[in-house]
Amino acid sequence: MKGKKLRVTLSYIALILIALISVIPFWYVISIALKNPLDAFSTDFKFFFKPTLENFKQIWVHDNFGFYFKNSIIVTAICVLISVPMATFGAYGLIRHDSKFSNRILNSMLGLRMFPAMLLVIPYFMLATTLKLTDTYTVLILIIVASNQPFAIWLMRGFLLGIPRDLDEAARVDGCNLLTTVTKVVLPLCMPGIGTASIFTCLLSYNEYLFALVLSGKRTMTLPVAVGKYAGEELVYWCQNAAAVVSIILPICIVMIFLQKWLVKGLTAGAVKG
Repeated sequence: MKGKKLRVTLSYIALILIALISVIPFWYVISIALKNPLDAFSTDFKFFFKPTLENFKQIWVHDNFGFYFKNSIIVTAICVLISVPMATFGAYGLIRHDSKFSNRILNSMLGLRMFPAMLLVIPYFMLATTLKLTDTYTVLILIIVASNQPFAIWLMRGFLLGIPRDLDEAARVDGCNLLTTVTKVVLPLCMPGIGTASIFTCLLSYNEYLFALVLSGKRTMTLPVAVGKYAGEELVYWCQNAAAVVSIILPICIVMIFLQKWLVKGLTAGAVKG
């Protein structure tokens, strides 16, 4: 009995240490964001200091950081609204009409997801330039949706495999057509999966950097790209960069705190089959 308590105590201590190690980088960035440049990079490091919001004021008021935040919200919201329904209906069609062809499509999408994004940037940019779509929401949203779609479809596939085919057949016996069967029977049962897919799609779209860097401009620049504006040798830029990083992370942390229960529920529900 004592040995069991000792193992549990040591496990909790190890988990606390791992949590503290994980939190240290975030605490360090927040501390730099709340300091002036002299205190942030002073050789006399202080755990307790007088915080200042001057760095946040600089990026939000003077540098119009809210404009980039608006762009990120627009791109992320539209990507989620497009990607999740397409992934849900696409995964349903592929698993309900199981064949060698559908399996090849699934495997091909997995291969596309593994394809290095760096090799696709130049063709995407040339195509966008030819169609005169550079620095527009249209091309940015389409490319992000296309890059995240294989992941979303495979994620939804895991949830839909847990829904028996008998429910579809029972709905058809009751007179439901295919659309009614999907919307009235299947979708309510896979809501945890839809929530999980929405969260991951939101995170991937919100944090997209490479495609946004190449395809966006002054009108559609998103937050990850805007942070690069504060890269420089002067110390003041480092403090503003830290404030920008905190401004990017904070909304996602707030969202994840409220949606953590649904995320865990969705992941465990999708782990039954697939």
